[in-house]
Amino acid sequence: AGEHPRHSGGGPPVMPRPSSTFTTVSRTQYQDVVPVAYNDKIVAFLRQPNIFEILQERQTEFIRNHWLREKVQLICNEGASGLARLSGTQRANARAPAPYKRDFEAKLRNFYRKLETKGYGQGPGKLKLIIRRDHLLEDAFNQVMCYSRKDLQRSKLYVSFLGEEGLDYSGPSREFFFLVSRELFNPYYGLFEYSANDTYTVQISPMSAFVDNHHEWFRFSGRILGLALIHQYLLDAFFTRPFYKGLLRILCELSDLEYLDEEFHQSLQWMKDNDIEDMLDLTFTVNEEVFGQITERELKPGGANIPVTEKNKKEYIERMVKWRIERGVVQQTESLVRGFYEVVDSRLVSVFDARELELVIAGTAEIDLVDWRSNTD
Repeated sequence: AGEHPRHSGGGPPVMPRPSSTFTTVSRTQYQDVVPVAYNDKIVAFLRQPNIFEILQERQTEFIRNHWLREKVQLICNEGASGLARLSGTQRANARAPAPYKRDFEAKLRNFYRKLETKGYGQGPGKLKLIIRRDHLLEDAFNQVMCYSRKDLQRSKLYVSFLGEEGLDYSGPSREFFFLVSRELFNPYYGLFEYSANDTYTVQISPMSAFVDNHHEWFRFSGRILGLALIHQYLLDAFFTRPFYKGLLRILCELSDLEYLDEEFHQSLQWMKDNDIEDMLDLTFTVNEEVFGQITERELKPGGANIPVTEKNKKEYIERMVKWRIERGVVQQTESLVRGFYEVVDSRLVSVFDARELELVIAGTAEIDLVDWRSNTD
């Protein structure tokens, strides 16, 4: 989702402990106007160095579609401004199907109506965050983590930046969520990593287990997601579909792997679609790397002695999907989900599916190029 700030210094990046000093970039390195998140997502995707190869693989007709290639090239060269130029010559809208769109909008209105009825974010208590810009994550962590579940859910949110105190008419709060999400979910710091498919969607990193105090940082991450949701602020972060399913405690399927690791998905999809009898010499095991050493792990008790056959391949695929998605991140996911539901009741969020929750947290159901232009010029 665009360029992220990088911290200088030797050694591997380590997330700060709550009491440590954490230096962030100054305000001048950010624009005053927070860009529409979905715009960032689309532009970031189309500006990948190998985007033409990616599109060619996904759509074989792409190489012969000169009109489309020219449009993609323009966005590659000029980013959001190139997209704005395109919107000046055509009012192109990428819309969800009308019945689905109406259903989603009604569901969203009902969700926020229930939040209001139950007193979410209504006060009279105040959740005050006073943030030093050069200690953004440290201050956010220390203050957000000291509030109780009740305070997080019921209190009105007030954000101010030290030395810039004034009334919060959503401006400082909107900027806070934009900045803190840009930092917190930055793969550079070790909690999250880019997915195997691109360089703009992120997922929990197995290597996060080596980050100091990582369970509390994931709990904090969940609280930030929850606060952004109930106060209706978008985040400058885009997650994989399995991430949202994990947040909703929904079991993942084979198709979800496409968002996580396309090559791995294709291998299992081929196995599902073809007769594998006497073709593959596999057992219910998987090789995984632990501290630089390759070890064999059984997918079920006695799996090393159970050959994969046409008859039991469905179970094998299901167990492989579960292993690939949960690999090294089960406890981190639990901490993040715990923090999320400390802010918002799971019964209220359960009305959404993974796609809808992604739209609520990181984008909009309608991608309007005219709207993009007005928010990025």
